[in-house]
Amino acid sequence: MYNFADLHCDTITALYERKEELLKNNLHIDINRLNKFNKPTQVFAIWLAKKYYKDAFNITNIMIDFFEKELEKNKDYIKKIVSYNDILKDDKINAMLAIEGGESIEDNLNNIEHFYNRGVRIMSLCWNYENNLCYGVATQSKNGLKPFGKEAVKIMNSLNMVIDVSHLNEAGFFDLYKISRKPFIATHSNAYSICNHYRNLKDDQLKAIKECGGIVGINLYPGFLNNENKATIEDVFRHIDYMEKILGIDKICFGSDFDGIENTPKNIENISKYNDLIFKIEKIYGKDVAEKIAYKNFYNFIEKNI
Repeated sequence: MYNFADLHCDTITALYERKEELLKNNLHIDINRLNKFNKPTQVFAIWLAKKYYKDAFNITNIMIDFFEKELEKNKDYIKKIVSYNDILKDDKINAMLAIEGGESIEDNLNNIEHFYNRGVRIMSLCWNYENNLCYGVATQSKNGLKPFGKEAVKIMNSLNMVIDVSHLNEAGFFDLYKISRKPFIATHSNAYSICNHYRNLKDDQLKAIKECGGIVGINLYPGFLNNENKATIEDVFRHIDYMEKILGIDKICFGSDFDGIENTPKNIENISKYNDLIFKIEKIYGKDVAEKIAYKNFYNFIEKNI
């Protein structure tokens, strides 16, 4: 089995809500399937539905507690990582923690450092909606980052906590591009020119991510891969081909969005299918490109920036 790094999944939230376990479950990702790969790295995001917003800080901490308990129960197979050096320590599955949505910090900027100290290394400023930092893509707002959001960017930069733009609106994106002193990334977004969904990135956004030194994780949700809401591996290749022209092959990664999407491309039903996907990438583009997209691009980014 190949090695891989995946920049985004919602498995922890899904497990917490369904009262299931990370070792074995009926979701897209579990340890049993991850363990078949060669030392994979999975970024686990804490995502909050609207029902949790009134108590977002506490609920996020409860979900992180759940995440850590699951890792402790399965410590023979998996470990939490906070830096590139952690990946090198052993042959276990690598689990990096992220937060999907700045709602989790509520009205207190000190909570950013709190979550950093809990191991969070990637955070998006919002999900699809408006919050006290910015506006999500679903709002269709033309407004940029709010003052509170700009202060949050400064703190995240100072901590080397990576900013994720996958759900940020365009005006906020370009405000971030102007003020961030550190590279930012899109953990699970595709190319708008290939599939014109508002969650995807336009060409000038892709260029900005390249210029700032960031990376993009290709999302496997069919609705973001094409306009038919049914997808195949060939649709993934269309986004790789297009992004390569703008970003270069060194900036493209995987960002499945597993367990945050209701359906997947044909024959990529869960994390175990990454082996088939990487094999086909190698067959078409060569081993060097396959390894870069599969894990080396992400490893190179976190070695330099986290």
